[in-house]
Amino acid sequence: SSSTCNTGTWSGPSSGTCAASWAWVSSSCPTPGNPTCGSSSYACPSGYSSKDSSTVCATQTCTQSDCCTAAYPTCGAYSCPSGYTSKDSSVVCATQNCTQSECC
Repeated sequence: SSSTCNTGTWSGPSSGTCAASWAWVSSSCPTPGNPTCGSSSYACPSGYSSKDSSTVCATQTCTQSDCCTAAYPTCGAYSCPSGYTSKDSSVVCATQNCTQSECC
């Protein structure tokens, strides 16, 4: 659904004049900007660090991709040895070097 914003004021000559000489003067409706990571209540999950608080979110709701960076690599950057199955590529490793036990 869409909403209509009707803002403005009546403008006319000084008092004592005919109402027909008055006119409605519209003013533009305010357009809310998207929040920033600093103004949002979004908190980065464990293993992620916060981006700069002035980072503007892509929509009216801040998300991990808007406000966080992986402090450590993810299993997507790790290649499991032959014979092992890879875990989810979004798993964040505990240190700067992913291990077989974390990712396979």
